[in-house]
Amino acid sequence: MKSEDRIIELLSEYLKKTDQQIDRTGQLEKSMENMGRSVEIMSKAIAEHSIKFNQVNERLNEQGSAIKEMLKELVSLSKRVSSVEDKC
Repeated sequence: MKSEDRIIELLSEYLKKTDQQIDRTGQLEKSMENMGRSVEIMSKAIAEHSIKFNQVNERLNEQGSAIKEMLKELVSLSKRVSSVEDKC
């Protein structure tokens, strides 16, 4: 009878630990699902910000090009004024 009690005790411990492991696995699955949702939300936010950044960057580049053209015209005007002043 002693051996049977020990076997029952060991089986009971095994079942208890198995139940605990199943609970942990369930919690881990929930955590992974939540993490997956969080990663998805962050990915969407990064993509949206990337699009906005690219749009702003394009506008800045366009403005930079316009400023370069204006500076070229100013330099050209300055040279012409200098040339006219030298002739006078």
